[in-house]
Amino acid sequence: MSSIRRALAGSHVAAVTIAILLLWTIDGAFRAFWPPFLRATNYVIMAVATLDVSYLHPKLSYVDRSVLLFSCLYVYGTVVSLSAAWILSLWVYRTGPFGVMRRYHVRFKERKIA
Repeated sequence: MSSIRRALAGSHVAAVTIAILLLWTIDGAFRAFWPPFLRATNYVIMAVATLDVSYLHPKLSYVDRSVLLFSCLYVYGTVVSLSAAWILSLWVYRTGPFGVMRRYHVRFKERKIA
């Protein structure tokens, strides 16, 4: 094991970094899928409320394009964050990021606080 890898594993810096990257992954996924979900929910609610299907313009409006663009950017950021967490955890701990978080969860749960 290289000295950098040993130092990262011993100081828990890698585990904290993996946890932060996983939080960024969850945040990015939420930000990517929440606006399209709201727009689809709004469309369904309007269709049910009026008992008719709302008119959809065949071309995307400026708002539709910007929502799609920002959603794609957030998906890209989510994939990058998850990939970084996965690569770091494989390099330092030889297991995936969720295995590392499970191991640290058990370790902190058993720790006695004075």
